Amino acid sequence: MDDHKSKEEQRERHRRAMKRSVGYEEGKQRKAESAARRAERRSSVRQRHDWDEDDESFEKIRRTRRAPTGGKSASSDDPTLIGLPWGIVAAVHYGRVTLDDGETVSTAGEELAVGDEVALAQTDGPARIAARIERRTCLSRPDPGDTGRTLVIAANVDVAVIVAATKDPPLRPGLIDRLLFAVERGGVTPVVCVNKVDLLHHDHERRELDTTVEPYAQLGHAVFLCAATTGEGVDELREHLSGRTCVFVGHSGVGKSSVLNAIDPRGQRGTGDVRRFDGRGRHTTTWSSMRVLGEGTRVIDTPGVRAFGLDELSPAQVRAGFEEFVPISAGCRYSDCTHIHEPQCAVREAVEDGQLPAARYASYTRILSG
Repeated sequence: MDDHKSKEEQRERHRRAMKRSVGYEEGKQRKAESAARRAERRSSVRQRHDWDEDDESFEKIRRTRRAPTGGKSASSDDPTLIGLPWGIVAAVHYGRVTLDDGETVSTAGEELAVGDEVALAQTDGPARIAARIERRTCLSRPDPGDTGRTLVIAANVDVAVIVAATKDPPLRPGLIDRLLFAVERGGVTPVVCVNKVDLLHHDHERRELDTTVEPYAQLGHAVFLCAATTGEGVDELREHLSGRTCVFVGHSGVGKSSVLNAIDPRGQRGTGDVRRFDGRGRHTTTWSSMRVLGEGTRVIDTPGVRAFGLDELSPAQVRAGFEEFVPISAGCRYSDCTHIHEPQCAVREAVEDGQLPAARYASYTRILSG
């Protein structure tokens, strides 16, 4: 009897062990499936925000409401700041920033960007931020991971150098147009820099490039055709930026870091080729940072972007952003003409006649319909 009971107990223990083993394996399988689903969702998000300009869905991230940047700010003439030392944010880290004098300070909840001016509290302990000084200008974009939030890329800059490339990756006027919108809305003066002109080996390629950038020159923007590898156009760009605070922005792989290395050989930054399998750029700059070049010139380098969204824009704001359309639109039949479908549209007629560049009109329609 005892032997029979002992065998039953053994069998019961074996059944429980098997159930636990099966449950364990099922739990492992469920966890693996859950992790795979999360990875798939993350991959999907990355793909949605890694669109090419020619993808019809590229502009879907461009409309977002501007979110508060958080933290307190103060006017530069705020009496409570009298006598407090100031600093300029040169780099942003997790929970702290590095100032232009090399000092590291805790952000204490402030949402800061490179170029921000901050007042420092005078205490016996480590320095802390008393207030962020109100920004004179800023360059911002929607957060690709949270389209309800706005990321400030750089603050208090005078000039934004929009860097593009002739080839490898190819020149994308649409991205230049979006960056022009973002730059000018933030109160910053844009400059267009087309790098890698040394890759153009035929006269017709140079003529095509001149035709592509001519509309920006006609709008009054400074345009520089450069080759970081040979130095072509670099001296002229360096002279134009002298004494100003500027930010470099552009598509991944266009050679922003290479142009900066040519302008400032002392501050060598990592560079990389575009990826062979898809022709897209590699991110060699992974965070924004400021460098002082001398003679009052400050340069902010930013990570490359593959898509650049815009804050929510009204149709009137989009039309005003294409300022070369404005005088021509006086000939439209309707005063609020969108230049898309209305009859007797002077802007569309100007595009068909070659008076307005078709590429600029294509950018207008993409941004308006986004």
